[in-house]
Amino acid sequence: MTDMIPTIAALRERLSVLDRVRPPKGRTALSLGLPCLDAALPGGGLVWGGCHEFLPAPADAGCHGFVASLLAGLPPGPILWCRHRDKGDPLGLADMPYGPGLAALGLDAGRLILVRPDTVDDSLWTLEEALRCSGLTAVVGDGVMPGPVAGRRLQLAAEDGGALGILILPPLGRPPPSTALTRWHVVSRGDPPAHEDGGRPRWLVSLLRARGGGSGGGSGPWEVAWDDTAFCLRLAQPLADGPVAAAE
Repeated sequence: MTDMIPTIAALRERLSVLDRVRPPKGRTALSLGLPCLDAALPGGGLVWGGCHEFLPAPADAGCHGFVASLLAGLPPGPILWCRHRDKGDPLGLADMPYGPGLAALGLDAGRLILVRPDTVDDSLWTLEEALRCSGLTAVVGDGVMPGPVAGRRLQLAAEDGGALGILILPPLGRPPPSTALTRWHVVSRGDPPAHEDGGRPRWLVSLLRARGGGSGGGSGPWEVAWDDTAFCLRLAQPLADGPVAAAE
């Protein structure tokens, strides 16, 4: 922890500078770009001032791409992306957001503040401090599963700061109960052949939990595709099979 003191001090100073200016948001929720998804949420989108969880499938990196496509719809402003270092990756180079991949999904990598704490506890501290900073448009916790107390602290911090909190959870079959506003399950459908959907990435998205319920949009699953011409999500194929088994 001693080695982290200079890093923590530098991060605190940067957050302090950002906190002096609150970016104009103009909206209370981030639209997912699809009426069927927005209708399933009580705020008509991902509400600012709260945390939203995204559960990936095992060995599937598609959830990160889906999250990046959502972040691309945010108003201008910095986004803090936090992922703790793996023990086998001392330089913290593994699983870093890939700039060209983010650009293909409409997200400017120049907006990201990348933080690589050494431990999960340091990651949770970083996320809590960042969520209280009103100068950040969004805060992403990558690969962190907060316990009930830590989850509640993150939710309260997001309410204080007004930022959009995104938690990309570790891939667990049955994650523990959550204090977040929403929890999603995202499965990559892979890159389809060129004659199907132009080879664009697709995801199978299910809403597992939404505090307060929505206006009747259902819980999915929805198969959505990234439209790299309009730089937005669109419905690829409506499904009526009910939530996927891993998301039950």
